Amino acid sequence: MSAQIIEFPVDRVRKAMPTRPVARSPYVQTQPQIPTSVRIARATIFWSLVLGLASLMFFSGTSDDFSAQATIAGSSQGQTTNFTYITVYSGDTLWSLAEQYAPNRDPRDFIADLVALNNLDDSVIAAGMQLALPNN
Repeated sequence: MSAQIIEFPVDRVRKAMPTRPVARSPYVQTQPQIPTSVRIARATIFWSLVLGLASLMFFSGTSDDFSAQATIAGSSQGQTTNFTYITVYSGDTLWSLAEQYAPNRDPRDFIADLVALNNLDDSVIAAGMQLALPNN
């Protein structure tokens, strides 16, 4: 295989033209520079919010069984009710929870109270959910 050499006539190449500076139009506005102190303040606020939310999410872990207090909003005496919270495990159903935590009660009533207390949209529960148990 042989290579063919092509000669390019140098006299046909145009010489580079000097460029003129582009004149700025008086109608074109440039972005104002944000002062450094404002940028530092914005960054400080942003990162403190990010770190605060991250620490809130990190330290908000819950245990399997614990008690909490809730005040009934419609009560004028400010009654306090204690709830026991449980963690739903794989394979648990509302019916099995009713049989386990309220064996002397009608499971349908317990399930209705459980759904109302936890503001569940339907009867589907997933593993890892924290549910408040209604009082027996």
